Formats: sequence, structure tokens, C-alpha cells
Amino acid sequence: MYPISAARRAGRRLGALFLAPLALGAALLTPTTAEAAGSTNNDAYRNLGSPERAEWMWGIANDTALSNMSIPGTHDTLAIHGGAMVQTQEDYGDSANTLAAQLDRGIRAIDIRVRVTENKYFTVHHSAYYQEANFDDVLTKAKSFLGKHPTEAVVMRLRAECPYGSGSITDCTNDPNTVTPGRVRDIFADYRKKYPGLFYDAGSAGTGQAAVPTLGQVRGKIVLGSFDNVEADESYGIAGFNGNKEDHWAASTVPEKWGYVKSNVTKAVSGRAGDTYLTYTSSSTVPAGHLPSDYAGGYRSVQGGVTTDVLGVNYQLMKHLNSSAGRVGIVMMDFPGWGLVNAIIDHNDANAVKGGNRTIWLVNDNKTYVNSLYTNRCMVRGPEFDSSKTGGLVTQRECQSTPPSSHQWGAEQPTSFDPKGHFWIKASNGKCLTVPYNNGTAPGSGTQLFWWDCEGRWFSGSQMWNIIPTKLATATGSRPAYQFINNWTGLCLSMDPATAATAGGKVTQETCAK
Repeated sequence: MYPISAARRAGRRLGALFLAPLALGAALLTPTTAEAAGSTNNDAYRNLGSPERAEWMWGIANDTALSNMSIPGTHDTLAIHGGAMVQTQEDYGDSANTLAAQLDRGIRAIDIRVRVTENKYFTVHHSAYYQEANFDDVLTKAKSFLGKHPTEAVVMRLRAECPYGSGSITDCTNDPNTVTPGRVRDIFADYRKKYPGLFYDAGSAGTGQAAVPTLGQVRGKIVLGSFDNVEADESYGIAGFNGNKEDHWAASTVPEKWGYVKSNVTKAVSGRAGDTYLTYTSSSTVPAGHLPSDYAGGYRSVQGGVTTDVLGVNYQLMKHLNSSAGRVGIVMMDFPGWGLVNAIIDHNDANAVKGGNRTIWLVNDNKTYVNSLYTNRCMVRGPEFDSSKTGGLVTQRECQSTPPSSHQWGAEQPTSFDPKGHFWIKASNGKCLTVPYNNGTAPGSGTQLFWWDCEGRWFSGSQMWNIIPTKLATATGSRPAYQFINNWTGLCLSMDPATAATAGGKVTQETCAK
């Protein structure tokens, strides 16, 4: 019998849980609650809403790799000038004020396109159009944001926008037009020196690509995902950043583009956690076809007297994400709305850390079950009912460095019945954690639990438990924790707060913490 060998709910499976005990941090964190889900096109398109998502990353475990996160981003982040054929973002002002507004509203991946000016500066462009912002504006706004919100990190895709030498009439031209890729790299190095510590050093120094970092390694920094069009792909960025990328930027129709987007985010859900998935929802077929806003927000078509509403990619993606779960990777969008941003953020649930709560338990390798709110109280096999030794009370006591057998429990899955994947929680004497039968009426919150002979028949819901994994914040990251939900009552293993400080206090059931 083991502390917990496996658990299953809705297809989720626990791995091996022989874990060395980790000390809880002095301060236990709780992630921000999910915002309301968007439901209309206006929630998904050109409406980032209020600046209320400046610190959503603080609720994600430090040890989460960036590749295993779901991160909302913007394509051509500062493209607000040049008309409808060029504009890709809601306009919050020049000098990178648009970037500042996006960061406050939850955007954490940005796409910056630069032109060389005076052979020593970067200005921000979309093709030939100057976007009334310079790279200093970008870095100043990012530095200010990260200084105020050090739990956050910003992933940057940086691109040298202008062709080398002469381009077409729609292209920008470097100043001077003799600028080389090497010169662009040198200018970027100068910016790194000007803003020391702002960039995550690995991947931005030009000495080679970095391994995918964890969020804890890059909080408070800009992470260079890739540095494009500088003839040095292997010298910058994160290894594999563009390895699973969707960027059909000239898809012929909106439904075609949506098909590409849906396919890539679906692959991200089932893909390896160490692989980065990058999805651009943006597309444009101007001047002869559809505008960026048409692809993002949809449009109404009238042909031969027939009116057809074509749904935009943003709305379709928001609705898809609202009804699904799992990592979707980095999503770079045109004209995102708050509902779509929230839908992406909410797909980080598997890596969200929770604070101490009496319905959340730590399971140590010495088979003790420790309450995460009352952090030195262990569930124990309490006094017997009578001399028959068939049962007794379940209580709690101060945890011991060398726990006696009465402090030890384990999970065991029945093999002869109950194909639903529930578990017995067994005491060291082989007895089962039991909700009182109560003459067949499910008892409510606050009921003290028993240990009792395990029942080897189908109806044993009072002894059957679902084991649901979660994560608990620690001082340096997170550790696995669990909720134990009774199959009969639907309530969680818990502790009585009135007797929590008392040896022999009650171990009970109550409504599960969200």
C-alpha cells in the first residue's frame, strides 16, 4: 500500500508520488480567480476592456516551463498607424502607450518590428509605416511595467523589418540602406547594455539559443523568443520557439485561417510539455482581399441579395477555448478582446498554485496526510469505538518527525468492483476512511469521519474517494497537493476549524475549495 499510486478524473492521471517533503513557504499564494467568460464578438474583438490583468502570472507555479503555459500575445504589437490595411491593434496611443495598455490588460507576448535609423537606433515599423514609437519607448514601458509587477514576464519576438538594400514601395528602408544584419545585431547589443538586467540573459546575448526557461527564472524580465531577419537564428532566442508554429499570414478565407488556428492550438493541448507552440491568429490578403480586421473580427458579405455573416477567428477561438482545457501555447492575435485574452489565461489552470486550505492536503513519502492550512496537523487513526476494533474516529494531531503507524495512510484502488476509478484511503491497520452511513441519508458538511472495515461490495460510496491533483505554493515554487472527494456525498476531506489546534480534533468533510 502506497501513499498514492495513481488517480484519475476526466482523463487526468497522477504520476509517481514518492516525493521528498518540502517545507511550505511562509506566505501561501492563491491565483486570481478566473474572469467571466466572453460570449459575444465584442468580447473577442477590438475590446481589451479594463486594466485588470496586470498580475495574472503570479498565480502560476515558478517551476512551470514557458513552453507549458498558455500566453496571450499580439501580432505586430504596435501597428496602429497606416490605415486599415496596416493596423492590427486597438489604438491606445503613441510612444508605446499601446504596449503599456496591452500589458495591463493581460498581454504577455509581443511582436516588435524595427527599422534602423541613423545607423544606431531602432524605430518601430509595420512595413513602410512608422508606428510613432521607438525601441526605447518599448523597453521603457516594459521596464516600468515589470518594475511594478515583478511576478510577470514578457516574451518578445523581435524582427528586423526592412529588407537589406532596396525593397519594394511597401517596404521600409534602413538608414543608411547599407545596414547589414551584423549591424542590426550590434545595435540590439547596445540596447541590452543600456537596459541592464531587463532581458533574460540566456538567448539575448547572441551567444546561442537558450533552453526553455521556467517562469521562476524569468519573472521581471523580457524573454527574447526569437530575433528574426538578422541571419543568426541559432544565436538568439529560445530553442524550438518556432518549431510548432502556425503563421499562414495570407490564408485565402477566414474559415481557412480558422482551420489552421484550431489545428495548432489542438496540437498544443496534446503535444509534449517541453515543446513550444506558437499560433498567429492573424492574416491579411490586402489590397485585393480581406483586411486584418476582417480575419480577426469577421464581416458581413452581401452577394446576389444574400447576406452572409462570416465569423471572425477571434470569436471562434474564444468559444473553442471556453469549452476546452489544456495548454494552448503562445497565441499572437490581431485586435484581441478581453474575453479571448481571459480564455487563454484560463488555460493555465493545471499550473496554477493554490494557497493553504483545509480541503487541500499534502501527501508525504512517509505516508502522512498533512493539512495545507493547518500545516503541522496530520490526519490520524483515532480512538476505537469499542473492543471489537471494527472502527473508530478519524482525528488529527501534531505531525511527528518519525510518524507512528496511526499517522499513516495510503490510497488503494479496488480491483473487484467500482470500475469508475475511485480509491479506498486506508489506515495502516487496513481499515478504510469512511463517511458515516447515517441510515442511508448522505450527511452534510462538518460531519466527522470514521475508520471502518473496508466493504467489498458495489455500494460502498461512503468509502470511495476521488483523488484530485492540484498544486500548492511554496517559498520557491510549488509542490503537488490533493483534494479527496467522497463519491457518495461529493464533499471534501477537511478539518474542523474549531478544534484545529487541539490534539484529537475532528477530521471532517465539507464543500470543496475552488
